[in-house]
Amino acid sequence: MCEVCAIFGAGEHWSDFARQRDERFPFEDILHYREERRRRVAMLNALVQPLGLVCEDWDGEALALTDARGRTKIAPTLGDVWPVAESLSGRSIDPLTEDFIAPVAITGTPAHG
Repeated sequence: MCEVCAIFGAGEHWSDFARQRDERFPFEDILHYREERRRRVAMLNALVQPLGLVCEDWDGEALALTDARGRTKIAPTLGDVWPVAESLSGRSIDPLTEDFIAPVAITGTPAHG
């Protein structure tokens, strides 16, 4: 199955529930959701750029990770980012370890070796 067809069955991830979900103001909901996705992608880029990767929003439904050689893989949900990042970077990644995430909190950029 190609990545385009696969994405339609992914469903929402818990991290996508930043939506206000007020039926009276759907436009404000859309703007809020897009801003939250931009913020999330910026945080992800702070984590994956030292691995030689770039993360982009893929049509508001998934995340696209690209390496320096131009290879791109789709991560349908936030939880799928790390296996995709491992695949593209060739490195083992544990986003919950202190040495991975602590430098981001301090400097905004992780220190990976």
